[in-house]
Amino acid sequence: MPPGMTTHDLELYAARDALERARVQPCDIDLLLTHTVAPEYLLSNSAALLHHGLKLNTECFAMQAEAAAYTFLMQLTIAEAMIVSGRARCALLVQSCGASRLVENDNEVSPYFGDGATAVVVGNVASRGLLSSVHYADGQHPNTLIASVPRSTWYAEGRPLIHIGDAAGMRAVLLQTVDLCTKSVTAALAKAGCEPSAIRFFSIHQGTPWLRQIAQESSGLETAASVETFSETGYLFSAIIPLGLRKAEDEGILKPGDLITLFGGGTGMTYGATVLEWGR
Repeated sequence: MPPGMTTHDLELYAARDALERARVQPCDIDLLLTHTVAPEYLLSNSAALLHHGLKLNTECFAMQAEAAAYTFLMQLTIAEAMIVSGRARCALLVQSCGASRLVENDNEVSPYFGDGATAVVVGNVASRGLLSSVHYADGQHPNTLIASVPRSTWYAEGRPLIHIGDAAGMRAVLLQTVDLCTKSVTAALAKAGCEPSAIRFFSIHQGTPWLRQIAQESSGLETAASVETFSETGYLFSAIIPLGLRKAEDEGILKPGDLITLFGGGTGMTYGATVLEWGR
């Protein structure tokens, strides 16, 4: 992001684009869920700011959700519950990352992170859609990748930065990521009644360049197509998976009726998988 641009600017652009592509009017959105890495302020619901910028109805349920990089898949489950229960007609799920505001350019980890925003419109459909999801939580290593003043809290004197707070915990989490993906994908496929061979596309929160291929092979999804975004954008936290879906659709990889498996995880830690059938 250039100086003067904020994550809110990115969110507005992505949300308007998603609404236009979905042919949904702002007045039809009853649920707005956002996840903002590096908002301008703490103690403020950034979803309300986006709500105002989009001119959504005052009755719209607007909330900033927080599950780190796993937030998008949790947003999907919350949206599903609200729509199925009749509490919402359409949901707008927005994910943004302004990590450049939280890294120093001469730090060795700075190339891993990028800036960007994605948005997804979810509604009640006659066919296709969300088939299953599984979610897990494990708080053994809560401080792997964090944003704070190094060796202190975010409110201590000094500049908050993205850094590894627990190196041993980070190593342990990285070494089990592929196994957690296999566990989650297997459970989600069983819940959806699908065989791995039926999956046509696989998307993962790609925090490292090597993770996608190894996780895909371990989960038995070798025949599924996938896209690589890390080399273009770096790590975008919860925006990674929606970005992969958008890129796959733009490149003609995703077609109506394709079965998709999504796997994600976020520091803290939460993780899981979702199976859906693609189509508007």
